[in-house]
Amino acid sequence: MQLLVFAHTPPPLHGQSVMVEAFLSGLANDPELRLFQVNPRLSRDASDIGRWRPGKVLALLGACLHALQLRWRHGPMYFYHVPAPAKRAALYRDWLTLLICRPFFLGVISHWHAAGLGAWLENEATGFERAVSRWLLGRATLAIVLGEALRADVTILEPRRVAVVRNGIADPCPDFQPSVRNPAKPLHALFVGLCIPEKGLFDALAGVAQASRERSRDGAPGVRLSVAGSFPSPTAEATFMAAAKAADVPVNFLGFVAGDAKRSLLSSAEVLLFPTKYPHETQGLVVAEALAYDLPVIATRWRAVAETLPTPDEGAFVVEPNRPDQIASALVQFARADQPAGRRRQFFLSHLTLDRHLAALRAALLAIAP
Repeated sequence: MQLLVFAHTPPPLHGQSVMVEAFLSGLANDPELRLFQVNPRLSRDASDIGRWRPGKVLALLGACLHALQLRWRHGPMYFYHVPAPAKRAALYRDWLTLLICRPFFLGVISHWHAAGLGAWLENEATGFERAVSRWLLGRATLAIVLGEALRADVTILEPRRVAVVRNGIADPCPDFQPSVRNPAKPLHALFVGLCIPEKGLFDALAGVAQASRERSRDGAPGVRLSVAGSFPSPTAEATFMAAAKAADVPVNFLGFVAGDAKRSLLSSAEVLLFPTKYPHETQGLVVAEALAYDLPVIATRWRAVAETLPTPDEGAFVVEPNRPDQIASALVQFARADQPAGRRRQFFLSHLTLDRHLAALRAALLAIAP
């Protein structure tokens, strides 16, 4: 089976590009798959993803030409792409790509690393946009989604087959050794991600502040918050810093972290906060990273996020979006309870490793091979 992978790899660094890179490297030597990549590299950084710039059109046309050259040089193959989220500029990009490329390939494989387009097409798009999207993106040979909760989002485009393949990551800490929390110190909560309200940053801050007050009333150490990520603008950063000062809790803003700095941060944290309500959210790779480090996770009931969590008895807390009070309650509950050491890491090893992801992805792809 031959596959043209028309998708980004880092940079910029984000969940989609990381998973595409893992796919290409992990299955590069598979005897039944022959992979070719065209990297459109349309975005300069994370804030540029899905936005309109005139220069992107020329880059996209060049990438499409490269894809067609590979098709004619190497013979029949499938066209693999990552569809747009609910953003017009990104959707129109997909229109142009598939208008040029789709007629020359055996079929289309759509790997949905973002959510929300289906609902947007049904509820907000114009009739013209729905019609063109169904024409160019519809009836894909295979649609791959990251969770059962995301299956409905692709049905408007009527794919011939839908496969659920959850993301997985390489074990970031193969030599992991569990640590014991010191109850005499403030609880160390961690937020990792794009620093915007939709990712739940301000809900995390409010939840930490409320939990810290409740613990102080009980005579217990409070809660401190570390924030790792980037803000979309200096104004957004200043707004958060002012809110953090008003909340009167220790907040350590670290900026974007990666590599050893990120591993050190995950090793020192005691609970991950992932209260996302981001419209395009799917699963969240940082959740898998936290579980690998045996961290409890407080996450929202949003998209497929809750599907990738262990049970509450194993240290995962699911809260509703826009509910800092529930975040606070979960933090207090975690601080009071004895957590089962090792169970969250075992869940990661059983469900969210890169090997499991690649095996499921490979099976889904080969299931459509002629």
